[in-house]
Amino acid sequence: MSYNKIFEEFLEEIQNESYASADEIRKVTYDMLQIIQNNKDATPEELVEKIIVDNVKLLEDIKNSYPIPGYTVGVTVNNINVKLFGGDIDSMQRKMPDNALFDIASMTKFYTQIVAYNLIKEKVFSLSDKISDLDPKFENLNDLTVRDILTFTTNIATNGRVEDANTVTEALDRLYQSKVVSKGEYQYTDIGLMIMKEVMENTTGISYADLVDQYIIKPLNLKDTHLIVPKQKIDLVTGTPNAKMGKVNDPKALALGGYSGHAGVFASSDDLIKLAKGATEGIILPEEGLKDAYTPGVKPIRGVMGNTYTSHEKGIDASYVDKLEPITNFAIQGSTRVQMNISKTWKGASTILFNPASMSLEQALEEEAKINEKRALNNQAPLSLVKHFKFNQNGDAIEYDLINPVQMAPGGKTVEPVTTENAKLALRLRFLSKVIDAYDKNYTKEITVSKNIK
Repeated sequence: MSYNKIFEEFLEEIQNESYASADEIRKVTYDMLQIIQNNKDATPEELVEKIIVDNVKLLEDIKNSYPIPGYTVGVTVNNINVKLFGGDIDSMQRKMPDNALFDIASMTKFYTQIVAYNLIKEKVFSLSDKISDLDPKFENLNDLTVRDILTFTTNIATNGRVEDANTVTEALDRLYQSKVVSKGEYQYTDIGLMIMKEVMENTTGISYADLVDQYIIKPLNLKDTHLIVPKQKIDLVTGTPNAKMGKVNDPKALALGGYSGHAGVFASSDDLIKLAKGATEGIILPEEGLKDAYTPGVKPIRGVMGNTYTSHEKGIDASYVDKLEPITNFAIQGSTRVQMNISKTWKGASTILFNPASMSLEQALEEEAKINEKRALNNQAPLSLVKHFKFNQNGDAIEYDLINPVQMAPGGKTVEPVTTENAKLALRLRFLSKVIDAYDKNYTKEITVSKNIK
């Protein structure tokens, strides 16, 4: 069978699975076809090396244009694995290792959702159960249900800002006194899954860390996923100014002891991709949970599982799922400039892991000053993007820093372009997989290209 015939068959197979036009799909995939035709004696690994040139250039351009010390990006399609990592793990210019542990911030919410869907499947509680019945400490939440929280359709207010508390006990008391402000409309919030974490612990008698271990880490044999980073791995932590303590860049999580249901997980790119495959293959996430992740909810670009981004006809202009991705793909994001796009169609995922919050505090203050100088010209109030916190934990006053990287490394100029390049690469790798299968249906070797960009 000729390469051109395989190419046409591939285009026909996938033409209705995404919002991309036939011409857009053809143009992107044709690059892979040309590389294959012009390098007929090349190994699959050599072919992949040739197609990732644009990806590497974009990553280096972003790193050199924004205060991002380093990055790790992974794309896995079927049995083809690509990992690109470069720059530094921190401001001390230690080189980025291939197994760096990134502070994945709000991507932690997906872990909480996975545990919750499993507990629902096991009938520990149901979507219609009231939070106040499951955990009487939330006495002010009245008829708020598990469904209301998991779908992010409720505006919830705490009794004072959790991150302004002086102790863990005080922070929890503020959370327990939460009240419903409004219901029925999409409301992205950390509070809901912070509450869900407490509810799951109360109904099972098991700590959140052990629940994550039981339902996610052990079934997938994850080696580089942690809520509490082992001492021997502290040097691998990045994406947070509190890396030397193995703590995250989130004040609410820190106030609650280091992690909560909304933030606190550290993970490597490889473990995130294992997580994605485990979710799409039904190992850790029930089928109804996966469907809720990619099916739009009350807001078109958000899933029924309210913390996910879903496919949209406008692609990256509306969501964090590119038009070239299948409509059943979905994305999860964290404020530390991290993202994962998950696909059940091409049995894999792509990761984008930047670490701007690992810049030095001196550089962060310089970036803050630059941003505020521009805001002053537009008669806008200054932003406080660098903060210092102190929390009393078990009698010890521990000091933490916070760097808000959202303004310093705008998503539209960092995460979004890489999302598109990852989508292009995934499509090209799918075609390469199709070619390999056409010539050798018994080919099962893992094709791995791990490139350290120095």
